[in-house]
Amino acid sequence: MINFDVTILYQFVHFLILLFILNLILFKPVLKALEKRRNAIQGLTDGVERAKVETVDLGKSYESTSLEKRKPIIGSKDAILSEANKEAVHVIEKARSELAEELARIKSEIEMEGKKVYDALKADVGKLSSEAAQKILQRSI
Repeated sequence: MINFDVTILYQFVHFLILLFILNLILFKPVLKALEKRRNAIQGLTDGVERAKVETVDLGKSYESTSLEKRKPIIGSKDAILSEANKEAVHVIEKARSELAEELARIKSEIEMEGKKVYDALKADVGKLSSEAAQKILQRSI
């Protein structure tokens, strides 16, 4: 059985004194350090969340300003490409027409040269045929 004598009372008093001393020396400083650490971690977590939100906002802002700045550049690039294509088509058409004119001129020159040769041969046919006949027959005609 349990004896309730004075030692239990002494142990209870010693326990209360020890509890009071440990509370002052150990529990309060440890709880303060834990609270300080929790506050520091919470502050860092809040800072990270703010940084994430700010990063997303800056990304959206960058995309929108980048798109706004690219629009005129893309428009001018398209205009320049269109103008270059028109100019290229113009140059090609001009070259085609010049080549067609040159081809027609060369064909007419060839025709004229052919007619000249034909007329020259036609004029000389009689003479050439009599010379050929003389050579074949080996006598004068």
